[in-house]
Amino acid sequence: MNTSNRYLTDFDGRRDNNFTVIRLLLAWAVLYGHSFPIQSTKGIPDPLTQLFQGSTWIGAIAVDGFFAISGFLVTASLLRRGAVDYCLSRLLRVLPGLMVCVALCVFVLGPIMTSLPVAEYFSHPKTLHYLSNAFALPNVQWVLPGVFENNPETAINGSLWTLSVEVLCYVFLVVLSAFYVFRTRIMANALLLALFLFGAYFFSEIPLLGNNSRWTRTCLYFLLGVAFYINRDLILIHYRLALLALILIITAFGEQWFPYVFPASLTYLIFYLAYGVKHIDLDKYLGDISYGVYIYAWPVQQIVASYLPGDRPYLHAVIASIIVAILAFASWRLIEKPALGLKKKLLKPVSPPPAPQTHNT
Repeated sequence: MNTSNRYLTDFDGRRDNNFTVIRLLLAWAVLYGHSFPIQSTKGIPDPLTQLFQGSTWIGAIAVDGFFAISGFLVTASLLRRGAVDYCLSRLLRVLPGLMVCVALCVFVLGPIMTSLPVAEYFSHPKTLHYLSNAFALPNVQWVLPGVFENNPETAINGSLWTLSVEVLCYVFLVVLSAFYVFRTRIMANALLLALFLFGAYFFSEIPLLGNNSRWTRTCLYFLLGVAFYINRDLILIHYRLALLALILIITAFGEQWFPYVFPASLTYLIFYLAYGVKHIDLDKYLGDISYGVYIYAWPVQQIVASYLPGDRPYLHAVIASIIVAILAFASWRLIEKPALGLKKKLLKPVSPPPAPQTHNT
């Protein structure tokens, strides 16, 4: 594809992009990154994190990429199709798969893996409290009674916190749109710039999102995705810019100026890979299994760590990847895709009742 004079806006509405592939790679990168702390009792760092020279780690980069993509795509959804379609789409994309995953953890994984008698496990208050994770609420419940208590990590699913902040970002975005700030690019950019600057110094004061300082980075990337969509007609998709972004990323590791150049460079590189290289039609063969990979990876990795002795993170990652791929494919085909198919039915206009017939007498 010749991208010498193509801008992000030239790809509006096109489905021949690589977001499915990129999201899957990012989800697997989280699995890979977690295989070290979950499996290793000696704190063995993964080689990629060592390469990053303390600036970041592979799991953080993957999550950051997810949020940048999300900010871009959901802004497009909101501004093109309206708030009702947007909210319903977000609910159907996040909750059904998550609900099944949480239910499986509580009612299948828990009773099998707990060190407690099954009756005691189910009567423990933490068991039912864990079900609140099915709604992506901010107060994530981390443990189930007696489960994984001898593992290096004890959390049932340490990845769920990102879903909480992502849902809050969705809510924050639709609230902003209610004030018509996206009517013009000038207004939108002024607001985004204000949020960037205000968040850099007073993140805790931002409504909805400021409750947890851990969310600062993910919200930054979400806003970058929003900014890329708002200014998509100004963003040139070109291999030279992608190469420059890659160089900035590599040279920024270990430097004090890393946080000033890395976020925008990573975000640009992701969108170049999505639109500027040949389309890989993964949807045709697997579907969008990245969400399933993400939500099932940690609990599966915890199970693998319970049975795999020693500090073998690479073998751990291989075994977990195979199991997670099967679960993610089943989740997409049986839960997520059918749930998304409900949107057309739920938004289908209701036909008015037929007018009563009149008879001349």
